Amino acid sequence: MTWQKGQEVSLLKETGVFVIISIEKDYLLLEDEFGFELRVLHAEAVLRRPIPLRDFQSKDEKPTKPTPQLPKDKSLPSIDLHAEMLGLPQGMQAHSILLAQLRAFKNFCNEQYRHQQNKFEVVHGAGEGVLKGEIRQLVLAKKGIQMHDGTWSNGRVGASRIEITLHQFEPF
Repeated sequence: MTWQKGQEVSLLKETGVFVIISIEKDYLLLEDEFGFELRVLHAEAVLRRPIPLRDFQSKDEKPTKPTPQLPKDKSLPSIDLHAEMLGLPQGMQAHSILLAQLRAFKNFCNEQYRHQQNKFEVVHGAGEGVLKGEIRQLVLAKKGIQMHDGTWSNGRVGASRIEITLHQFEPF
């Protein structure tokens, strides 16, 4: 990532909006919205991008049919793990759906590894977080793979960006 002074960033382990004050070899000097300065590693910062308001839906609105979420960066491969997007039959038990979603995630990761693709997005939904939590556990248990929050929906994360270190990752 090429950083520039004045860019707004978020931090992976902090809340708030930060502005880059100066750029060092391994660190960024940031200022938060209250004027406090913070020095962090480059890898701990992510560039902030605006979210168009048309992407938000009132909690009172009920969609007539599921609308797949698109990744913000359309150049990245992505998979939508919603049951209807995977073509799973209606009436499946929740546990069976979860197992099918995790199998699809693993297969997609392996496919991206085979194609030497080191970044991609996974749409898991912003529901209760069960699927996201299970995916996070898979990622934490494996070397050479990281998971970062991606697309936001009503204040909750509905997608994650996955990064694979190709020379360290071993397929699922």
